[in-house]
Amino acid sequence: MTKKHFLKMINFRTLTCLCILGCFLLALGSTGWAEEEKLLNGKTVNINTGTLEELAQVPLMTEQMAMDIIEYREENGDYVVLEELLQVEGFTPKLLNRIRPFLLLEGIGGEECTCQSQFALCLC
Repeated sequence: MTKKHFLKMINFRTLTCLCILGCFLLALGSTGWAEEEKLLNGKTVNINTGTLEELAQVPLMTEQMAMDIIEYREENGDYVVLEELLQVEGFTPKLLNRIRPFLLLEGIGGEECTCQSQFALCLC
C-alpha cells in the first residue's frame, strides 16, 4: 500500500465517521433533546389545576403521565410539593428535575409560586 493510497483511505474513513456522527446528532436533536425546547410558549402549568391537554404539553411528559397526574390529584387532593409527582407512576427524580421549570403549584392564599423545594414542605 502506498502512502498516497493510505492517505486517501484515512480521509475516506474520516469523512465516513463525520457523516455518521452528523446523522446521529441530527437524529438525537429531533427526538429527546429537542423535546425540552417545546417551552409551552414560555408558560408553566399548574399541576393542581392543569387540564389533560395542558399537562400533556409539558416537555417529556406523555399523555398517560398527564392522566396519572390528574388521577392522583383527584384521589389524594392537591399537590403540596412538586416532589409528590414521584408518587405518580413513571416519574423519577431525574425526570422531575428536567420538567421542574415547566411546572408550578398554586401557593397559599391562591398565589402562584414555582416551588423549588427539595424538602418535604413548600411554603410558597
